[in-house]
Amino acid sequence: MKKTSLAALAALSVLAGCRNAGQEIPATGEKTVHFHAMAGEGTRTAFSEAGSGVYRTLWTDNDREILLSLNYGKAAPSSLTASADGVSATFEASFDAAGTSAPFTFYAVSPASSARAISPSRKAWSVSIAAEQRPSATSVDEAAQLLVAKSASSATLPDEVDIHFSHLTAYGRVTLKNLGLDGAAVRKADLVFATPVVGEWYWGEDGSLASNGASHTITLLTDASADLWFACAPVDVSGTPMTLNVYTDRGVLSKEITFPEGRRFESGKVARFSVDFAGVEIQDITPVFSILETGSLQEGDEILIVNTAGTYGLGAQNDNGTPHRDRVAVTVEDGRILDYAGLTVLTVEAGATAGTWAFHTGTGYLTAAASKNVLQETDRKDALSSWTVTVTDGIASVFAQEGESAFIKYNSAASRFSCFKLSATNMKDIAIYRRGIATDGPVADNPLMDEQDYGCYLPTLRRTYVRGGDQLSRAVLPDGTEEFSLLNADAKEQLVVSGYDPTLAKGGTARVSVSFRKGKNILLSGEYVCTVVKEEGPKVWLATAMGQGFIIKK
Repeated sequence: MKKTSLAALAALSVLAGCRNAGQEIPATGEKTVHFHAMAGEGTRTAFSEAGSGVYRTLWTDNDREILLSLNYGKAAPSSLTASADGVSATFEASFDAAGTSAPFTFYAVSPASSARAISPSRKAWSVSIAAEQRPSATSVDEAAQLLVAKSASSATLPDEVDIHFSHLTAYGRVTLKNLGLDGAAVRKADLVFATPVVGEWYWGEDGSLASNGASHTITLLTDASADLWFACAPVDVSGTPMTLNVYTDRGVLSKEITFPEGRRFESGKVARFSVDFAGVEIQDITPVFSILETGSLQEGDEILIVNTAGTYGLGAQNDNGTPHRDRVAVTVEDGRILDYAGLTVLTVEAGATAGTWAFHTGTGYLTAAASKNVLQETDRKDALSSWTVTVTDGIASVFAQEGESAFIKYNSAASRFSCFKLSATNMKDIAIYRRGIATDGPVADNPLMDEQDYGCYLPTLRRTYVRGGDQLSRAVLPDGTEEFSLLNADAKEQLVVSGYDPTLAKGGTARVSVSFRKGKNILLSGEYVCTVVKEEGPKVWLATAMGQGFIIKK
């Protein structure tokens, strides 16, 4: 539904009448019901032109499926057909009313993807308001606009129902003033609220909303530098702080404001406000290389090769005598390299065979030789320039698919990086440092954000959620903090992250206790100070200073 027209829809849910309601429920309990969805009265007005006000629903080609339920029973999907003017739509769905007692009431959510589950005991839907949105230059992201409907109750199951949808989500339009880009290009923006505004909620029988894993951060994937449009829950933000981070290709601009007293987001309405960036300068997002303790490379990664002592890194090609790579002195602090001047930044590409990698220096690919202790460059990918990489506890094994001396090592005697036999003397192990973004200041990109599954991502332990095998749960502790558990009963494994404060927003810091058990063995137990680097509904990314950490469900 594209909600782009002005109308007088003041209620969260508008009750509608049922037609042909005199028919008794069939003995089988199975019945197909036809629905006629109306959008109400009003004149069409473009979203951006209306400024603020209440918007009615208009059906568009993007609304192909909604989700319905009868008395909070099993959800039924339905495809719809919209009228040419978008004012109305028709659809149908089959319901099994066996065991269902009158009165009969229908509930609907659009789009269907926003409906997560139904809770009969709570008499509520679990619905999701997108935390990551893609607005246009003149309108809110259509996929983030959530509508709901509730029919009038009927003593018998009807053949046809008239039902009216209304906006559950509220909308915002923030105007950026004096944004000093100085030629920089906007990549995205974050709005971080003190109050949860997106994520998962319970939409109750009385039209109320209650958090079911709501979050504070709206991420807008946009290149706009004037007006930012967004959707959120209808919440009161009166007198509360909000931080707006605008990320560019050169850094980030950050500004905190306080909403005026009495200001709130209301369902179906657009709240307009501005943020003045006068005097705010772009803060550099410093590239940083962090040690790859475990895991694997990905195509497009930028890496450095450094000896495990953290004193020298792989530098320029040197073809005097036996071809090799010069060493360059390097400083490693807390597993990170900030100054990499003189080191060769290698770009990771797929190798010539499956499961191998090629390392591009900017002028060619690193390659071994068939029978010599050589490390040089070539313009092609073959068995000698395609490398198998494994990383364990920070030590990287990098070897070519052919050649007698195929392992990249640091030669402490000759002070160079080259290829050697695994058993050669004076050949020291190497480590790989992968490029990410430092998280000082407003949280930007972080290596942990590359991960998407719940679990633990530490140098000494990586345990990710296995769909169909693991169970996820969360519990509220007596002090109000939350505990996340990932359990696999068959494997006798349990990961527990406790002490998370659900009031934290992006950029907040938490001290969490973490344990991982496998059978009777405790493989991990300790406390970690983490920064919230990303929120996406109930999913939270907690990163340590090393860019590792945990992804939990709050």
